[in-house]
Amino acid sequence: MSSTLRIVLLACGLLLTAACSAHNDDGAAATGTPTASTAASAEAGTPAPASSTHFTEGNQYVALKLPAGQAAPTGPVEVVEAFSYGCPHCAEFAPYMDKLRAGLPQGVTVRYMPVVFSEAWAPYAQAFYAARQLGVLEQTHDAMFQAMLEHYPLNSLQDMAAWYGRHGVDPQQFMAAATSAETMQQMAADQHTEMGWGVDSTPTLVVGRRASDAKDAPFVALMRSAEIRSYAELQQVGLWMVRQVEKR
Repeated sequence: MSSTLRIVLLACGLLLTAACSAHNDDGAAATGTPTASTAASAEAGTPAPASSTHFTEGNQYVALKLPAGQAAPTGPVEVVEAFSYGCPHCAEFAPYMDKLRAGLPQGVTVRYMPVVFSEAWAPYAQAFYAARQLGVLEQTHDAMFQAMLEHYPLNSLQDMAAWYGRHGVDPQQFMAAATSAETMQQMAADQHTEMGWGVDSTPTLVVGRRASDAKDAPFVALMRSAEIRSYAELQQVGLWMVRQVEKR
């Protein structure tokens, strides 16, 4: 692992000690002190509450400041889910995220950004980047969550290479992509970005706009979820944040 990524991981560990943790030494899914978005406690079958707009800054969401010198973004609205395959809360939230994605206004896009709160979570992030590079992310993303919920042994890159192999991916190609310089650089960059957004738990939803309509315009984060009481509420807050950003 590169020295740059190790420094970022150390900083994450110092700042995010209350966040959803990776697998413990026994291989069982574990969580830290429930706080922020990880406090979601509803089971996946719980229906969403009635629509509400009574969300307050500092509670259900946080408004993010524009970077210094950044003009108000004018490009398409985008939702980012900060997650980890090692986080059981993220796996339980996956059906709600799928519903949120299906119900978004036309033109709003969704992307996923893995969080690495400790070195134990690094292989999960590497698996995500490898799947994206190999063009299989769409068909393996939710399947990976399901495998984790079923306590499938996925604690190392070797475990994951075998699992992706059963989903049509050549294990050697997976390992090459997961350990590539591109993956390590992207992982370090994403962790730096998430720290800047104040992501301190998973899952967290971040909503913003591209700076402009240009194809390569950077994403500018404007709002993120915070203290959430249930997965259904997180889904609802995500849609509400999208509507607020669309008005800007």
